[in-house]
Amino acid sequence: MQDIDAVINKLREFADVPIWLVGTSRGTESVTNIAIASQQRPHGLVLTSSMTVGDGKGRAVPDFDLSRINIPTLITYHENDGCNKTQPKHVHRIKNGLVNAPAVELKMFSGGREQSNPCEAMSYHGYLGIEDEVVNAIATFVLANS
Repeated sequence: MQDIDAVINKLREFADVPIWLVGTSRGTESVTNIAIASQQRPHGLVLTSSMTVGDGKGRAVPDFDLSRINIPTLITYHENDGCNKTQPKHVHRIKNGLVNAPAVELKMFSGGREQSNPCEAMSYHGYLGIEDEVVNAIATFVLANS
């Protein structure tokens, strides 16, 4: 956490702009932890294809103390995400835990295609074929909450 706080602090020395944390899949565990514990308080959080099922490699995002997150948070999912650790049916547990975030939005996507293992980027898990739509939704949320 000290390293991440140092990076955020250094970024703020270069530019007076909002700093958002964005994590995808296993990365959602990291950015959730940073949003909870960082002394530098990032401006917002974006969780894409979040870990909703824990395993020996990490914790499910709903298992963190999400009530400690008090920054705007966007959650994106693909309704057909077939990865067994990022099951869309559990995503509401994340949203329901963000009771102290000033803005929370859950954006569910459809469409696209799958060309790889369901847990890899070239699939619904990585929003293959609808990347522009997902990026535009993220940008819209970030701009509206910065």
